[in-house]
Amino acid sequence: MKKLFIVIALVLIIALPLAAANPVRANGFGAGVYLGYPAGLTFRYGMDSFRVFGNLTNHFLAGAYLDLGVLYDIFSFEIADIPFYFNAGAQIGIGYYVDTPFRMAADGVVGLSYYFDEQPIELFLNVALGYEFLGSKGFDYKAGIGGIWYFN
Repeated sequence: MKKLFIVIALVLIIALPLAAANPVRANGFGAGVYLGYPAGLTFRYGMDSFRVFGNLTNHFLAGAYLDLGVLYDIFSFEIADIPFYFNAGAQIGIGYYVDTPFRMAADGVVGLSYYFDEQPIELFLNVALGYEFLGSKGFDYKAGIGGIWYFN
């Protein structure tokens, strides 16, 4: 009986800190800011490791852009006991500019996310690379950092 108790105690001693180290990803609707190129507002709807997002941004006061896309958390890793999630997905964007009335682009998106343990907050870094196929055709890129508050 003592051996069984010792085994259970050891499993709990090892498992409880590991469970505490994995934050629960916030789910539901969230809103926040996106800073970088371009900068603006971001909205996300989280479903565990899957996110649907929208960015309403401005390119240096020259026009507005709306990106809609999806992200999926592929794997997680830790740096100094801080868990990060690597995610990837795709987005499509439409925009209106002073020099080109209508633009449209398709991008692949990669990023890193950190979810707070006690608060429904996500901090993220995203990089999107793709092709602008309407407007000024050619290479398209977007990159930025941001934060989201989930209202669940």
